[in-house]
Amino acid sequence: MRPSQRSAGGSPGRPNVSQPMKQDATVSVERRQPAPPKASKGSLVAEVFRVGAPLIILAGGIAAFVGLASLRKSPESVQEQALAPMVETVAVEPHTGGLDIEVDGVVVPFREINLSAEVSGRIAMKSKLCRAGTYVPKGTPLIEIDDRDYKLEVERLKRELAQAAVMLNELDVEIANTKSLLKLSTEQLALQRRELERQKKLAERKIVTDSELDQTKRDELAAVNAALTLSNELRLLNTRTNRLESARDLSQSQLEKAQLDLSRTKVAAPIDGVVIEEMVEEDSYVQMGTVLVKLEDTSAVEVRCNLKMEDLYWLWAQAGVEAAASPTRDYQIPPAPVSVHYELAGRRYTWEGVLSRFDGIGVDERTRTVPCRVLVEQPRNVKIESLAGDGTSQNGKVGPPALVRGMYVTVSVHAQPQMTLLEVPQRAVQPGNTVWHIQDGRLNIRKIQVAEATDDFVLVYADASGLAAGAKLVSSPLDVATDGMTVRERVNE
Repeated sequence: MRPSQRSAGGSPGRPNVSQPMKQDATVSVERRQPAPPKASKGSLVAEVFRVGAPLIILAGGIAAFVGLASLRKSPESVQEQALAPMVETVAVEPHTGGLDIEVDGVVVPFREINLSAEVSGRIAMKSKLCRAGTYVPKGTPLIEIDDRDYKLEVERLKRELAQAAVMLNELDVEIANTKSLLKLSTEQLALQRRELERQKKLAERKIVTDSELDQTKRDELAAVNAALTLSNELRLLNTRTNRLESARDLSQSQLEKAQLDLSRTKVAAPIDGVVIEEMVEEDSYVQMGTVLVKLEDTSAVEVRCNLKMEDLYWLWAQAGVEAAASPTRDYQIPPAPVSVHYELAGRRYTWEGVLSRFDGIGVDERTRTVPCRVLVEQPRNVKIESLAGDGTSQNGKVGPPALVRGMYVTVSVHAQPQMTLLEVPQRAVQPGNTVWHIQDGRLNIRKIQVAEATDDFVLVYADASGLAAGAKLVSSPLDVATDGMTVRERVNE
């Protein structure tokens, strides 16, 4: 059968390409596979030794490791402590004295006065001191307005007063004469009335005629008329006197106004100050109300600054400040002493002042701070210190001798808090306002509540932080800090 399969479809010795090669290969393998040999007793022992020897060696190693581990002693606590990390510590100090709140500020004028023309006219004189930047004492003449018209007005009114006085004197004379005539007329009237009574009695006795009686009556009526005329004239003279007196008083008021206008032609400095701006020149014509000069009051200055609500809390809680008892005090800032600092050329210039008032009312919506004003009543009383730490500068007069507008300064508000505060060095404060407190050789992580921070230390509330004066805090870095870990404190020799 196999020879016939080789010769079918091709030459002898070549496989038939039309049949699969896999079947041909399988047939050849099956044809060539030798018969399995019979197992002997020696080969079985060798196989067992080859597989069991590594297992025996591994079991021996495990037994030796367990035996050595049982001989190891447990480490002592002293060795564990020797491996604890070494740290440096600082002590918490109690805060004594007040609390300084530092903010930035700018100096502003205490008062700025606009000197305006109170009368109209031509500028006849302008003083050489009336220049921007010039210091002028109180009462210094600055500007004079042409006063000739005002002098003439004063003279005219004086003459009117003199004329009114003469007319009043004339009236006094007329009144006196009229009173005398009225007295005579009254006496004449009395005589005529008695004469009339006699004539009536004689007429009854037919001694006088009716015509004589009538004549006596006419004389009596004439006397009455004369008395009445003089009385009316006297009342008229009194009325004229009142009118002239009123005119005289009016002229007197006009004279005082003219004299006041005449005095207003001379413009002088009302305060000790510095000329900030000049608006007119000599020979210029000005109307009433025209601003001539701007003066700044140098007797005092103010510093404009902004305080946070946290800063105001210290002022409200400072020693001696109680709750406001009236609406007036509710809108006033608690007064506090202030130091104003200005640094220049390695020196610090200091002025003393007081936190006087709010600059308006409420909180600034943009900065969320409260605008305040500091009053410095003695802007020329300056204390100069050297920033190099060598005491007061030898050239004490070198630098700004006075606090002037526009200077950017540092404001230190001195508050007196009532609560207990502790000083924690800055290097002992960890991220997140925490500290590493060492107690009985172990590290405790505590959260602190910061009241105020400075360059060297932070002030914390003693009650809220759970710390006390003398507590030791870690000031050196640690790779890993966990609550309750054992640490060693470095002893400074």
